[in-house]
Amino acid sequence: MSKRDLLLEIGTEELPPASVEMGIKQLKEKASALFARYRLGFEDIKTYGAPRRLALFAVGLNEQQAKAVYEVKGPAKKVAYTEDGAPTRAALGFAKSQGVEVESLVVKIVEGGEYVYAIKEEEGMRTNEVLATILPELILSLSFPKTMRWGSGEIRFARPIRWIVSLFGDEVISFTLDGIKSDRYSMGQRFLAENPIKIQKPADYLSDMEKGKVIADQDRRAALIEKEIERAVKDTGGRAVVHKHTFDEVLQLVEYPHAIRGSFSEEFVALPRDVLITAMESHQRYFPVEDINGKLLPNFIVIHNGSPEFNEIIRKGHERVIRARLSDAKFFFEYDSAKPLSSYVEKLNEVVFQAKLGTVLQKTQRAMKLSEAIAKEMGLPQSELDYAVRTAYLSKADLLTEMVGEFPTLQGVMGMEYARTSGEPEQVAVGIFEHYLPKFAGDILPKTIIGQIVSIADKIDSIAGIIAIGLIPTGSEDPYALRRQAYGIVSIIIENDIVISVESLISLALNLYKEQGVEFDFAPVADLIEDFIRGRLRAYLLAQKLPSDVVAAVGSRSIDNLVDIKARGDALAEMLKSRELEDILVAYTRCKNLAKPDLGIQVDESLLKEAVEKGLYESATKVQKDLEEAGQNYVMSIEVLASLRKPVDAFFDGVLVMVEDEAIRNNRLKLLNYCLELFQRIADFSEISLPG
Repeated sequence: MSKRDLLLEIGTEELPPASVEMGIKQLKEKASALFARYRLGFEDIKTYGAPRRLALFAVGLNEQQAKAVYEVKGPAKKVAYTEDGAPTRAALGFAKSQGVEVESLVVKIVEGGEYVYAIKEEEGMRTNEVLATILPELILSLSFPKTMRWGSGEIRFARPIRWIVSLFGDEVISFTLDGIKSDRYSMGQRFLAENPIKIQKPADYLSDMEKGKVIADQDRRAALIEKEIERAVKDTGGRAVVHKHTFDEVLQLVEYPHAIRGSFSEEFVALPRDVLITAMESHQRYFPVEDINGKLLPNFIVIHNGSPEFNEIIRKGHERVIRARLSDAKFFFEYDSAKPLSSYVEKLNEVVFQAKLGTVLQKTQRAMKLSEAIAKEMGLPQSELDYAVRTAYLSKADLLTEMVGEFPTLQGVMGMEYARTSGEPEQVAVGIFEHYLPKFAGDILPKTIIGQIVSIADKIDSIAGIIAIGLIPTGSEDPYALRRQAYGIVSIIIENDIVISVESLISLALNLYKEQGVEFDFAPVADLIEDFIRGRLRAYLLAQKLPSDVVAAVGSRSIDNLVDIKARGDALAEMLKSRELEDILVAYTRCKNLAKPDLGIQVDESLLKEAVEKGLYESATKVQKDLEEAGQNYVMSIEVLASLRKPVDAFFDGVLVMVEDEAIRNNRLKLLNYCLELFQRIADFSEISLPG
């Protein structure tokens, strides 16, 4: 079948960087689905994006739709054919109505009955005719968080659409969208190119755009930016500080990248590193420069659309801008540092944490009590307990500083810096910074015990309060980032072997809200919080590559000791293919099938009449002792539990559990309950699936 390439370019006003990324991804996904729906075969799909365009390049698109084959249900077989197989008038009439020969009818069994079907084929349309219909549909299917209308039109898009290129081979696929007629004319860089740019065929697109000072392929543009940064920083003896979020944003802000190195006064280098970097990155999207030891130099790299002939003018403009930004930052730092960090704390009473949950000062006070409780449970010395409480007290103070007001992402960072200038202990200063960690998926965890304690306290306080007032995250909605915070708690506790009672921590957090006067039904809310954290625990364990059945087995019950849950999960995963685990599953299943948990586990030895039930009881009591001696060596515990297989089998083979004598019957059921309780100390083994 003949093939041609397809080019669709949507030309717009300057798109936000995030919209370019979304558009690139959606174009590929939605075009693939649309082509499949309309039976248009293709070899490959590539998508491109830049500030003023989103483009689709489909390689080897068939010139004609594939045939459509579909079935039409007819009468029942017994109506369509005589006993000797000859077609009846019903079959003949059905075949005629469908335009097929009666001999081509087939019989299929459907819902227990036999029916005749007509198999019909429909020739495909020419692809150019189909494209004229579906390309507008493709454009309108793109979705963005924020859209706009323009002019008198009714359609919505991330930014106003100004032109559309639509080529199938060298043929223009004509359609009109909101008054814009598709054509073969694109636009190059707004200030550097001679516009418009005529594109003869899809294969010319990238080269034609480059002639128009646009690098449309984002991957090539990224490589060029990296090369330009290296060139610009080369003779400084240092290296650029390139953070992915800044690079990704710059990538979608420029079409024809060129790098310039600027400089600023040495006086600003004395500012904290994070202040300098944030001032350069947050608004200006500059790349800072550091020496080989990681000390920032008084230089920056800016990527812009342009040609080298304007370098000096552009450099001076950016240097004026950065001087103003850094002068402001220097003023903020000096102003904030003029008074101790603790002087900001009481003013937090004027800052609302959440309308129903009170102020940030109240949150601080709750975090202090939670931190103290955690430190005590961990058995820390009084000095570290005091550090934890002091850290919690100062943890939110920097929210009221001028620097954080200007650069909100520096919360915690400035708390640490101002704690140092205020003479606070280093443990407190670092703890203030660390209590916000982790800030996002994959972020680092707090390294110090003080940071870990206050981070857990702050996060459990937020989770408890928000869920108590009914704002439980649903679907993609999680405005208070409770999932991230719960995942953070789980990660911090497990990865630092912090043995604390999560259930007690939840109770304390809720009681502190009760004392504050927040109204809610305690028990159901506590259960909701446990379930919520359990969900994040499961996500964490799966991320640690534990099998899903193991995660279900160890994570379905109490979440009180997270470190213990992880240890049991690791042991189970290690023993999945072992004979011991197979023995456990057999014994566990036999016990569980008859067990009556409501009867309890107190076995009356005087009612054990048969040797096999006495033997099982003796084995169970020995297993209990061995489990206690094994402690957290759960591989050993699994081996111990496997020893119950033989006495359990002997018990079921040798006695009838459900005898008429109620006392004996119930005692035997209690014995099974006892065995089941021993198994469940490690896991809910009913969740485990042995490898095939």
